[in-house]
Amino acid sequence: MKRRQFITHGAAGALGMGFTGCSVLKRKVAVKTELSPIDFKKEVPKPAGTMPMGEIGSTGIKVSKFGFGSHMRRDIIEYEKEREWMVREAYDLGVNLFDVYDYEQKCFQYEPMGRFLAPIINDVVISISILPWEGRSLEQEFEHDLRLFGRDYIDMVRIHSYSSDASNWDQWEKLFKYKEQGKIRAVGIPIHYCHHLREPLEEYPLDYVIFPYNYYHNWTWFHKGMKLDDFDTLVPKLREKGVGIITMKPFAGDHLVTPFRRLAARYDETGDVNLAKASLRYTINSGLEPDTTLGGMYYPYHVYENVDAYFNPGMTDEERRVLKKVRETAKVVTANHLPDHYRFLDHWAPDSYDDSDLSDTA
Repeated sequence: MKRRQFITHGAAGALGMGFTGCSVLKRKVAVKTELSPIDFKKEVPKPAGTMPMGEIGSTGIKVSKFGFGSHMRRDIIEYEKEREWMVREAYDLGVNLFDVYDYEQKCFQYEPMGRFLAPIINDVVISISILPWEGRSLEQEFEHDLRLFGRDYIDMVRIHSYSSDASNWDQWEKLFKYKEQGKIRAVGIPIHYCHHLREPLEEYPLDYVIFPYNYYHNWTWFHKGMKLDDFDTLVPKLREKGVGIITMKPFAGDHLVTPFRRLAARYDETGDVNLAKASLRYTINSGLEPDTTLGGMYYPYHVYENVDAYFNPGMTDEERRVLKKVRETAKVVTANHLPDHYRFLDHWAPDSYDDSDLSDTA
């Protein structure tokens, strides 16, 4: 099966298998969830190549196919010089999209990122997840954010998380008014559960959608509580509407990166598989063709590894085999190890699946 066919046919194959189609899911393997150790000393070669570019839906906003992700950990906030180097180096390698959280995990990154990006602020695309805090209204929060970035507009803005309550909908209305005033170029929505997109997509002219997508978490497999048309027709529907498609968590989320990397090392017979590159190449070659993918980067070597996947996007047979083995092993162990704020990811993990997406076909 061709890779591009998988997006529309993979789900049907999974349904045919049923819930017991893959016995490996029943195996129990000891996997300890852990965050990656702090490592600002590791060095990898600087990649050479050209960063592919895309457009966010029909907005006219041109972005690199890989974006500098927003997630931070509190234990690395103090490494500001290293973080600034990463931002500038990513930009020099063709990354022009910088997605930034502020209140998330109380890392407060708007102020330092505003400083890091100041020399190139008019040449980059700023994406934020707005979340009023310290008693500020949404209007006060937005003006505060503009000041921190030294801008009179923000390119891409989304509400921190979806909610159907009245106060949240009022915030959406305000964002679209800011767009009319030229203070926002595009308004989007992050999706933690697939069905959360239905109402906003019907009610508002959304510019883009952000959702998890990687070799382990994505909607092209059969999930409990989901209808086939949830994932079989959604992407074409978004494309038809001109809504941008942005994927996040290409490495399966902070708390699973290190244990999955340990699994990959166990299964890598050649010693040549870099899980970060293989993960990004999975998304690149999946057929989904997102407008961009946001990936968190904590240490300098992350920048070079991740960008290199876009400079050299072809997947190897060994990468496919290792990702398949990690996925097979992980199903029975991940749900109980995810922290509460990441528990939603298990809804994107397979109840059953086939391996068409990782077959050795061009």
